[in-house]
Amino acid sequence: MQLLEKAKIRQKELATIIAGVEKQLKSPPKGNLCVSKSHNTFQYYMAAEGNPNKRFYLNKKKRNLAIGIAQRDYNKKLLDTLKTNLSALDNFINTYKPLELINCYSSLPQARKLLVTPLFVNNKEYALRWQNKEYEHKKETPEGNLVSFKNEPMRSKSEVIIANLLKEKNIPYHYEYPVHMKNGATFHVDFLCLNPRTRKEFYWEHCGRMDDPDYTTNMTRRISEYSRTGILLGNNLIITMETEQTPLDVKEVERMINQFLV
Repeated sequence: MQLLEKAKIRQKELATIIAGVEKQLKSPPKGNLCVSKSHNTFQYYMAAEGNPNKRFYLNKKKRNLAIGIAQRDYNKKLLDTLKTNLSALDNFINTYKPLELINCYSSLPQARKLLVTPLFVNNKEYALRWQNKEYEHKKETPEGNLVSFKNEPMRSKSEVIIANLLKEKNIPYHYEYPVHMKNGATFHVDFLCLNPRTRKEFYWEHCGRMDDPDYTTNMTRRISEYSRTGILLGNNLIITMETEQTPLDVKEVERMINQFLV
């Protein structure tokens, strides 16, 4: 569906551009532009329409006329290409049926679904399969009695808050998911989340001891290693932070979820 949405957005953009170009062509300058080169300098002439042998030199004072004719010719060529592209998009939007790919599986009887490995599923089914994916958990089990709504033992109250908000928003996630770095190391990111609408994965690190110099140094190195691996802040990496004096802001967590994951 994302591809179709992008096509529709581009369709509107091209239609707007075409309207602008056509408006410029309503009263274009007349004449044809001729160009010659002398001593590494371009010289511009205007030839009268219907009489190409009769040319007038366009000096610097008449450069705007040369610009107008050149722009007119460019706009005419561009307009043809714009319309061709818009026609192709119109045809694509009218004939591309991504839901039919999904319906090939969703319309099957349950007995047959159990026997089939689908290539295309709806977002709900995709999120469910993603959530049920098994992975190797961190060896050190969190101590204490901190658990999420999903009954997962967690290491801090802030992680429980994040996990519970993700659960409330129906955002699939994996806790302490192993991520293999480009340098060969393996980090366990606090949360690996899935945007169920776009199917994009996001890595979420909660930096809970930013007033600890050693912790801050290690976290800085980790974020740099994430970047080298292609996990980039503002793209697919979410970071929240806190100190003893500045605890986790729940509204900030909600903003992050709404911005990247809903």
